[in-house]
Amino acid sequence: MEVACTEIGASPGVSVTVEEATAADVEAVRLAVCWDGKCDDHNVQLFAGSDTVDQGCDGTDPNSACSATAVPNGTKVGFAEVPGQPTGTITIGATVRRAGKERVLPKIDTQAEPTFPNGPQCGPKVPRRRWWSGPRAYADSECGYEPQKTLSTTVLARRVTRR
Repeated sequence: MEVACTEIGASPGVSVTVEEATAADVEAVRLAVCWDGKCDDHNVQLFAGSDTVDQGCDGTDPNSACSATAVPNGTKVGFAEVPGQPTGTITIGATVRRAGKERVLPKIDTQAEPTFPNGPQCGPKVPRRRWWSGPRAYADSECGYEPQKTLSTTVLARRVTRR
């Protein structure tokens, strides 16, 4: 069966989520994304996060109209576009300004995974990684959660995971 693939794109970079438990106090996040001995700093503009809530469909036919709505969830989200970011091992460091104080978090090694905006049948586009901060934080790729290691500071705790 032939599959139609669109030209939809994706930018290489790191998605950021600040969990609800600390989001109200987090004012800014700056990431250092490193590979091959060089690092690039990226200020991450944070926005209110949301969850998508299914509102159902008007029928069961494949052509039926379906809808969903975004509901605020108390998190903050952002994205650092990182031109040239490779697939494979990268190192991410973060400076978080929380309640007026900056805290430099330990750097972590993680894997940037390719994204598949049209699904895996259409081939990868660019590498991405997700970085979370908060008491139950995760950095993950696009494919699932698997605990890998834990790093913590007095300000934020974060767990690095790989999907």
